[in-house]
Amino acid sequence: MGKSWRVLAAAILVATGAGAAAQEAFPARPVRLVVGFGAGGITDVLARVLAAELPKVWGQPVVVENRPGASGVIGAELVARAAPDGHVLLMAPGTHTIVPGLRKQMPYDAVRDFTAITLLASAPNMLVVHAETPYRSLGDYLAAAKARPGEVAYATSGIGTTVHIAGERLAHLAGVRFNHIPYKSSSQSIEAVVAGQVVSSWSAVNSALPHIRSGRVRPLAVAAEKRSSFAPDVPTFDELGVKGMKSDTWLGVLGPAGMPPALAARINADLVRLLARPDIRERVLGLGAEPVAGIELEKYAALLREEVDGFAAIIRAANIKAE
Repeated sequence: MGKSWRVLAAAILVATGAGAAAQEAFPARPVRLVVGFGAGGITDVLARVLAAELPKVWGQPVVVENRPGASGVIGAELVARAAPDGHVLLMAPGTHTIVPGLRKQMPYDAVRDFTAITLLASAPNMLVVHAETPYRSLGDYLAAAKARPGEVAYATSGIGTTVHIAGERLAHLAGVRFNHIPYKSSSQSIEAVVAGQVVSSWSAVNSALPHIRSGRVRPLAVAAEKRSSFAPDVPTFDELGVKGMKSDTWLGVLGPAGMPPALAARINADLVRLLARPDIRERVLGLGAEPVAGIELEKYAALLREEVDGFAAIIRAANIKAE
């Protein structure tokens, strides 16, 4: 028995040492940065910015792997099932916390099956109206919605998107009912307002900005805790009396559940330093997003759970069905 225990103890020491060595050696091979959407979108572009710079820090290639389909679920499932050694990471968009509320069954838990590493950037959402509407303010807009339940329409980039959830959240907070008109993209939804086909639209600030500057649409409010650096003259909903009206499209990095805390903290620190570089910050701003890297791992994990639960409640209350 004594010999057996000595053999077992030796095996444990060897395994522990090998695990520690593997962690210290990270990355020991190319890192896969999975994007659950096709090429060209903001999630993919930011992933490629990171993939171009991280090899200079890690000494290994970083490969962007596009796995589009099922609103990002296919790519996220691949990461959830990967080994928790940091070599497979997910470039996660804000829809990561919306999809669970839209689907009856999920192949993973959006919080428990992942390690929250860091937020990277956030694009706040904004409510705009056609420039020639009589709605000069958010108060005018909400008064019309109260007077004509279900008649005041807003366009978005699709069912179950962050902007759709924003419209339903506003309806709940203000005690009104809108008419949601989904389009296939943010450009289509904002163009519908510009053309006068729909009276209002929810969209990311950067999508609305060119039309605001041209005078074709009027911004009513931005759904952020503070005013956006892209549109500093536009008040927040909080400033206008609608408390708790926050909506953004964030981007972050997740790993598989079970990553060693020290490894997750190291990747977090490397990403935070990268996003702090002036040249990288400018590239993020050029994508229409604001760098927000620096949030603690625990706070990011708490944000994921808060959003999954909060979005699910809004989806149930509004009876939103996936496309």
